[in-house]
Amino acid sequence: MKRINLRRILAFVGIFALLFYFILTWVSLAGDLYQRTGSDFIGLYNFGRIYQTEGIQHIYDIAEQEKIEEQIVGHPVTVIFYTHLPFMAPIAKLIVDRDYMASFKRWAMILLFLNAINVYILANTLDLKRYTKENLFIMCAGAFLFDPTASGFMNGQDTAILLLGASIWAWGIFSKRDFLAGLGLSLTTVRPQAALFLAIPFLFRYRKVFWGFVFGSALLAAFSIWLLKVDGTIKFIESIRYIESTIWIEPHSFDMPTISGIIRRNFTVTDPVFPKTFVWIWYLAGIIGFSIWWHKSQQIGEKHIGLITLAGIFLLPYAHYHELTLLLIPIFCVLRMVERQGTVRQDYLVLLPLIVSWISALGFIGSGGIKFPLMYTVMLVLAYLLFTEGKVLTQFPALVTQTE
Repeated sequence: MKRINLRRILAFVGIFALLFYFILTWVSLAGDLYQRTGSDFIGLYNFGRIYQTEGIQHIYDIAEQEKIEEQIVGHPVTVIFYTHLPFMAPIAKLIVDRDYMASFKRWAMILLFLNAINVYILANTLDLKRYTKENLFIMCAGAFLFDPTASGFMNGQDTAILLLGASIWAWGIFSKRDFLAGLGLSLTTVRPQAALFLAIPFLFRYRKVFWGFVFGSALLAAFSIWLLKVDGTIKFIESIRYIESTIWIEPHSFDMPTISGIIRRNFTVTDPVFPKTFVWIWYLAGIIGFSIWWHKSQQIGEKHIGLITLAGIFLLPYAHYHELTLLLIPIFCVLRMVERQGTVRQDYLVLLPLIVSWISALGFIGSGGIKFPLMYTVMLVLAYLLFTEGKVLTQFPALVTQTE
């Protein structure tokens, strides 16, 4: 009688349960006016509709954004501002029309496509010839259905572009294509604070990465300024300043995995000056610390890339739950390190993305109060695995290969 493979059964049950859960969530969102108009996609929709009707110079005009949002919702609203860089405007113009939900669905298809590309790039940081087809499917499915990525997808966020830039960056470094890695990193300027945190240390080691980032970012900035012209650029700067000033008073600040989120969830902030200064000091200290480490290191490898990504998530002054999609970078760094050693059975190694995704999804049980404690635990475990280069896993006999 053939022995039942419990690991395989649990893996496939886990994959299809996540898929079913995400489909149900999307269907619920699409059928609920409050949910679909309360998503962040409404900001991107504003981008496209204002571009179409008033011209790109007006995409950061608060009055125009408010007018369109009220047309969609059907009553006066508190405007959801969209302040990401304007190089997204041409894409927004192409995908949106008068039908809000149809536009949302088109954007969703683009996000799914980008997510598939991201998984493909990350998978190719590994030696794929070492894996069976079944194990490759389990690993890639776990990465594609990664819960923070799904959160960004449901919200209509552009975190898929953030992960695309970070994935190209990691792949470029591991494949010795430093300038291309920097070009990829320039795409992370959809979150400028994250981009600077990841890029600046490369000024002190692997400078081709830094100059690739500078070149790519300069092209995107020049394109943005060309689109907006002077008046539009001034409005963009004003909107960025406004959003930054609301971090400590808006409800969404409670949903940040950063130091600023911890402060907002645990303390009553009446005067934001001190906590904002505190958060920025830690952000700058992180950049300085990693710059010193880069300068002293002869080679930048998986440990460096994984740890700077983890630290960036935590030290950014402003980030949300869906930015935790960047956890896929340290996860694949761990996979690379352990794969190279050949000490852990691949049957269990490929489960890592799926396990983290399930831990993330379970954080939403009940009131969601355990969401961030669980994710901080995951981040600490990933940091420990990176520091120890995964060797701690050999302490568990069930995980060790038979040759060990």
